Amino acid sequence: MTRDPEGTKRRILDAALDEFAAKGLDGARVDAIAARAGVNKRMLYYYFGSKDHLYRAVLRNRLADRAPTEVQRDQTGPDRLAELQDRLIRPREREYIRLLMWEAIERAGRGRIEDEALRRAGIERWIDAVKQAQAEGSMPADLDPEQVVLSELALTIFPLAFGQLTRIVTGRSPTDPRFVEERRAFLSQLARHIDGD
Repeated sequence: MTRDPEGTKRRILDAALDEFAAKGLDGARVDAIAARAGVNKRMLYYYFGSKDHLYRAVLRNRLADRAPTEVQRDQTGPDRLAELQDRLIRPREREYIRLLMWEAIERAGRGRIEDEALRRAGIERWIDAVKQAQAEGSMPADLDPEQVVLSELALTIFPLAFGQLTRIVTGRSPTDPRFVEERRAFLSQLARHIDGD
């Protein structure tokens, strides 16, 4: 059998993403991750050292997958909210949202945020894009740019993060094609209202 360390690490990271997204850091089991990856536990510990280090590697890997080679979306145009929803509705993005939720629940009181500088840099670019659009007159200048970014994240992530509330309010799952279409139309209309169009 040919050794493939990079392939093995990739399988472990993929399996760990699934397990951590479903159960969080505290609920995830190393045995389950190893079984999903088709490796023994020793290999997992050999490559990553501990469950916590593996969790951090999964977060770093997901952040690296998102930047900077990914095609940048329009962060200030009239379809910005709809396009953000289009991106977040993808299955691997929904897993990332679940990871963020687990991170907030389990790690909020444990000190630093994993790869905070990388995350902050992406958010700061978005805030700068809002400021530029405000200076150019395409977005309202009286809105706090940081609050705009936070609110637009909330508008797009919330229905996916809290699917049960989405169903209670709309009667549909956040992945139901009809909901996705209606939400997309609403987000486009809302962005135009915010921008004064």
